[in-house]
Amino acid sequence: MLIVLVVATLIALLAGQALPKAIAAAPALWAHIALGIGVMTLITAAMQHFVPVLARARGASGWLARLPWLMLAAGALAVAVFAEALPWLWIAAAGLIGLLGAGLMLAWMSGQARRALGGPHPGLYWYVAAMACLAAGLAAAAAIPMLPAWHAELRAFHLHVNLYGFVGLTAVGTLQVLMPTAAGIADPRAALRLRLDLKWALAGALLIAVGQALSPALVWPGAALWAWVLGRMLWDWTRLPRGRLLAVHGNEPVLLAATLGYAAALAGMLSGFDAIGPLTLFLPGFLMPLVTGAAGQLAPVWLAPSRPLGHHRAGQARLGRWGGARALLFLSAALLPLFGYRCAGMPALTALFWFGIVLAVWLYRSED
Repeated sequence: MLIVLVVATLIALLAGQALPKAIAAAPALWAHIALGIGVMTLITAAMQHFVPVLARARGASGWLARLPWLMLAAGALAVAVFAEALPWLWIAAAGLIGLLGAGLMLAWMSGQARRALGGPHPGLYWYVAAMACLAAGLAAAAAIPMLPAWHAELRAFHLHVNLYGFVGLTAVGTLQVLMPTAAGIADPRAALRLRLDLKWALAGALLIAVGQALSPALVWPGAALWAWVLGRMLWDWTRLPRGRLLAVHGNEPVLLAATLGYAAALAGMLSGFDAIGPLTLFLPGFLMPLVTGAAGQLAPVWLAPSRPLGHHRAGQARLGRWGGARALLFLSAALLPLFGYRCAGMPALTALFWFGIVLAVWLYRSED
């Protein structure tokens, strides 16, 4: 299922970035295609894969394993509303369906943490916090039709708590472990950072979301807390082999570009670029390299988990070929808008389409 969702998310990101130039529709439509249908569903499924590993427990089974499809239904319902196929009131139903899925995920993850022998890996709590942020954002979305006077505030909170809470916490919590794994070297400080920095990252996400909704003065300390977390992680990454982080090939440069893209999105928000559209930087500069870099590293494991390590590494090498070049394209998409260039989406689209072709060819050959 994860491979199918990776492909679907890549298509959703491509549509969310490319189609607005060709089809006139509400910006929220494209945002919910990329985030509601693509990213939210993929993250839910990925959490169901990672949480049992972090808790050293059994994986999700039965009806719980179908929860990603419930999240997909919620996202699709929101897209139908913004496509004007359903009345506006149905946005509350979409939010409540997603809130039900987030609540079930929180209950399951909390149970996994309690039952973990010797305690879970600290990365699990980043996923719990991320899902709690998603629940808060979906509750705000469900309340919008009921509280029309608070439409702008609830919308701003819903958007930013999802971007910098749900997506941000999931991504950075995963990158803390995924980057050293991709580089082939242990990061002895990763667990300590995960244990100490969650409170700062979560506080930063909430301050940004509440600040964007009610008091802009709160956005600055929220961004500063996130900058502290990213800075500590990037500083410790300097101990990793620079030849891997800055290589021509590999998934590590793409993951590094995603991290720098997240920092650029924070800088763009503080500089007022956020007013043009929060996803203008976040989508091409952060989400696209994050999904492609993580997919390049994890897809061989997800597709054939029982195959030997050598088989996985061969697939990772194939998917990561020319990863450094794609990383530069993604990084340009994150930085060019900050200097006033409005064509920054094209480099990211080029890199995304390029990776999509590489993934499709690899999947086709893997069937042989």
